[in-house]
Amino acid sequence: MTDDVPQFTGITRFRDPHGRFSFRYPWDWYADNLEDDREGVMLRPDANDQDTYVAIWVSTLQTDVTVDDLPELRDGFDAGLATLPERDVLTAREDTVGGAVQLERIVTFREGKHLRKRCIRALYAGRNQMVFVYQGATPRAYAHWLPMGNYCWATLQLAEEIWYGADPELRRTDATPPRDPVAGEPSTRAR
Repeated sequence: MTDDVPQFTGITRFRDPHGRFSFRYPWDWYADNLEDDREGVMLRPDANDQDTYVAIWVSTLQTDVTVDDLPELRDGFDAGLATLPERDVLTAREDTVGGAVQLERIVTFREGKHLRKRCIRALYAGRNQMVFVYQGATPRAYAHWLPMGNYCWATLQLAEEIWYGADPELRRTDATPPRDPVAGEPSTRAR
């Protein structure tokens, strides 16, 4: 890692095998499977740095989530983050979009002797939970790779089925597609 801002040398698209999401990322990043049978991907800019990465996965929940669940989701989200040693919440946001709930936290925390910085976003839509994590091995590594982490997030596309699952009143014949919470634009089916 140098002091220069990372530059694109090429991009590619990760496509969820189940068609639920896709996003673009630098083509020379290293892809790994996620632990705990999570359905998604972990991408690292440096194969030797296991602690700087972008990860995204989708889980199926046992019950539908509605915007009325925001307080409980927020409490559970924050309780999970509170288990991180020496956790300091730098930014906290939550929002509802249609029938979906989105939570975001940027935190620093201690892992062994290292101070890490992480942005974690969770989107709950119907019975789907999507989690997006961008982490730097250090706050400096976080700042260095932030443009690429933001690019991955900004290019995220979610399948229509996720949005329609979040709002049972929406119909496929509806001429106005639901809005994408990431870009504020109509969502498109992951291709």
